[in-house]
Amino acid sequence: MVVGELLARAQARLRAAGIDEARREAEILLAACLGWERARLTAYPEHALTERQQRRFECWVRRRAQREPIPYITRRAWFYGLELVVGRGVLVPRPETELLVELFLEWAATQKFDSPILIDAGVGSGAIAIACLKHASLWGGVGIDRSGRALRIARINRRRAGLESRLLLIQGEWLSALCSRVAHAVLSNPPYVLPDEWDALPPEVARYEPRLALLVPSEDPLRPYRHLALDARRVLVPSGLLAFETSPRLAPLLAEQLPRWGFKNPQIRRDYSNRERVVYAYLE
Repeated sequence: MVVGELLARAQARLRAAGIDEARREAEILLAACLGWERARLTAYPEHALTERQQRRFECWVRRRAQREPIPYITRRAWFYGLELVVGRGVLVPRPETELLVELFLEWAATQKFDSPILIDAGVGSGAIAIACLKHASLWGGVGIDRSGRALRIARINRRRAGLESRLLLIQGEWLSALCSRVAHAVLSNPPYVLPDEWDALPPEVARYEPRLALLVPSEDPLRPYRHLALDARRVLVPSGLLAFETSPRLAPLLAEQLPRWGFKNPQIRRDYSNRERVVYAYLE
């Protein structure tokens, strides 16, 4: 079967599954299956796939029709100009999280620390730490995650980025394993979906992404932030940076609480949709 015919069939199946951009997603899947750029599909609609390629593509379309995220199917995602390996057990990197990287890089460019260290608490695929270290060549980093599966994926991405000597990956609960005054910046993308928001999430998120990395406790939504902030107060050097990605509903509450947890001058940065997304402050 040839490219044009397979795309038409995949587009129809994805559209029937309720996927709005069915043609674009069919092209993404087929291009990834063949190892091509998407533009090449248009240039070679009569290219015939091998039986193995066809079976693989049909399997991928079936998975996407069940609303599995494309990055989990292709095992690839782009973040801050980097191609990362992803898979079940880690969050799919999102454009909003790039704001956390931008904030760190802006701040790091103004600092004069000796041998500075950043901590990525809840490192997942390694997206935040790797993007920061690739653009801040004088910094080292530590990525922490309680999930062994996430750390295996982060190790692959660390190796692909050439950061094995600059990024230490350890298994642990937030910052509890770290010594005092060892870090100059702590970055984190903790859970921030409130329970009353769960049913409104797209099936790609609710069915497939790790629930523990998404959902905050209903009785105490700021619990992970408080835990991190109190540990960061011990781990950071004076004037060190603490920055969180969060939700527009939690951002003002978090900014209000940070001074009570020992951090001065909390500020909120809006994302590309003008929603309050990143909250940051400095150790007193």
